[in-house]
Amino acid sequence: MSHQSIITVVDKGLIDRVSESARGGESYCGTVIAGRGSGLHENKKLFNLALEPEKEILLLLTQAEQSEKIINRIEEAVNITAPGNGILFGINLKRVRGLSG
Repeated sequence: MSHQSIITVVDKGLIDRVSESARGGESYCGTVIAGRGSGLHENKKLFNLALEPEKEILLLLTQAEQSEKIINRIEEAVNITAPGNGILFGINLKRVRGLSG
């Protein structure tokens, strides 16, 4: 059985929408991590102080056969293809241990 990791990075506050859209019946394992933006368009200043936008990252592990459905649901839930709405990518995994079922 092959697995894929789906990584989604969005602005803080959107991760619940991403996580719920990813569930949709398929079994998966997920972890949310807090982060800060550092892209070209992220470097803004207010009163000469650098602002670093807060991000949330969902690390998702799923069976490879289910990944496209999950990616499509996440894309639809947060309009990820629009500029500035986040980034989503999948990585094929060779070895996975610690999962049951």
